[in-house]
Amino acid sequence: MSLAPSRSANDRAASPSAAASVAAVAIGLLVLTAAAPVAVGGDAGTDPAVAGPDSDGPVAQSDGGSENRTAGGDGPRIVELFPNPTAAENRGEYLVVRLPERGNWSLSDGYYDAAIPANASGVVALSMDPANATPLLDDEPASADRGPTALRALGDYFPLSASGDRIELRRNGTAVDVVAYESAPEGQRWRADWGEWRPRGYDPRPAVRTADATVTPFVLPDSPGRPVEPLREAEDRLLLAGYMLGSERVVDLLVAAADRGVEVRVLVEGSPVGGFSARSARLLDRVAAAGVEVRVLDGDAERFRFHHAKYAVADDRAVVLTENWKASGTGGRTNRGWGVVTGTPRSATAGATAADDLAALFRADAAAPDARPWKAFRADAEFHDGGAANGSYPTRFEAPDPRAADVELLTTPGNAADRLVARIDAADDRVLALVPRTGGPDNRLVRALRRAADRGVDVHLLLSNAWYDREENRALAEALAGEPIAVAVAEPRGRYGKVHAKGVVIDDAAVVGSLNWNAGAATENREVLLAVEDETVADFYARAYAADWRGGGVHLPVGFAGGLGVVVAGAGLVAYREVTFA
Repeated sequence: MSLAPSRSANDRAASPSAAASVAAVAIGLLVLTAAAPVAVGGDAGTDPAVAGPDSDGPVAQSDGGSENRTAGGDGPRIVELFPNPTAAENRGEYLVVRLPERGNWSLSDGYYDAAIPANASGVVALSMDPANATPLLDDEPASADRGPTALRALGDYFPLSASGDRIELRRNGTAVDVVAYESAPEGQRWRADWGEWRPRGYDPRPAVRTADATVTPFVLPDSPGRPVEPLREAEDRLLLAGYMLGSERVVDLLVAAADRGVEVRVLVEGSPVGGFSARSARLLDRVAAAGVEVRVLDGDAERFRFHHAKYAVADDRAVVLTENWKASGTGGRTNRGWGVVTGTPRSATAGATAADDLAALFRADAAAPDARPWKAFRADAEFHDGGAANGSYPTRFEAPDPRAADVELLTTPGNAADRLVARIDAADDRVLALVPRTGGPDNRLVRALRRAADRGVDVHLLLSNAWYDREENRALAEALAGEPIAVAVAEPRGRYGKVHAKGVVIDDAAVVGSLNWNAGAATENREVLLAVEDETVADFYARAYAADWRGGGVHLPVGFAGGLGVVVAGAGLVAYREVTFA
């Protein structure tokens, strides 16, 4: 898989202007009431307690009537906006207000004014089109802030602009609450207690920890058997989620599992960069013909820009990957990738496993309104031919035996970026990051690396050598050349084809998953990561990292020579011997 600079013509977010609009929403939503500016929320409006010191995200400000912004307060307030339904002409748009009592309430956007029905009080939804607004208003549980909602018709013309608006809630002609936004993504709602736009059907998930789980780390292309072994052995359930599915071997295993009575389900992205491949379509036809439920994230309105996660649940084991289910990824034909298999906790009293948590995520995503059945998607889609990887690479890093470790399941949109930044900010000794690309020196995660390096942590960042990443990655290395962080563009030298892994070793933990560091990935894509708390697992990845870094040919900053050898010295003499610096 390659994330090229632009998306295919049939992609629902193809244009730069669309991407810019989404980015503007992420930073442009302002909630204004009165007093000094107050920042709230984290990178994705979730778990600000673990957000980094300079997390990106929506900003709330206050300039009067501050009691309206008090958590649990019952003052007058605009609590929800839905300006951009997917229906033609935005039919069904609405907003929700909280009115502490009946009175002379009205709305204004500077162009139009609308009186709120005089007998309205409590939490009230207002729409010019109640017939179409009713199902949209009621298709999700009420939020803590919104509560039970009555729907009232607006007698005056009051359209909500999808391209940006500033809406005042007034009492006796005086503004008591104001919400301003720059653009509203199609099919998404904003709520005051969220502090962000969210698609219908999307619910942020907490980071979930499992203690004393069995864990087997591996790297690709060295161990292509590891990610498929659990699929081969599944007896009860086999849930496979991916950005794309292009592996004949994986399809053979899915069909075989279905034939022996295993519950088999597949969930993939409908608009990958470059288009949906004809090969993938043929393979999914075969899977569906075997009675497997195949669903595609491609419906309106979509919760995610991309379903970019790569994982599988096989009975009580979970496989979390940086790689796609295709020859170049799990087939071991091209990519440097990282992966981990985690199984049942060794404690007899343990509760839900990482596999259970991932299964719940899969079922929720597959049941959402934007998950289309394969048959319906196939009837509408265009398919594109593409090449198949057929490289052959030596095995240098055999996967170790399973061991016990605590694991934490992270997802985006939601908690992953906050948790990853918090881990980097807490690092004491080493941070070894291997990612295809970043959003540049001011990317949130890169800033966290720079902070760690500034306080004396050994920090290395190894980036993709792929043709579509190389120039930008070299520019980043040059931009950070004067800082105490080592940055290199990978030079595989026959060990693999290109860097596709997205992994980080942080002290005695490792984080492995699908999250790229480019702009929008943490806030717009469905991604899955697994953090493993174990020194031996971290050292396994560090050894592979050391070998890959050796091929990078980078000259370290003054005073940094030998740094990587120090941070992975505990990982074994082989890694130490391989790391030499000019």
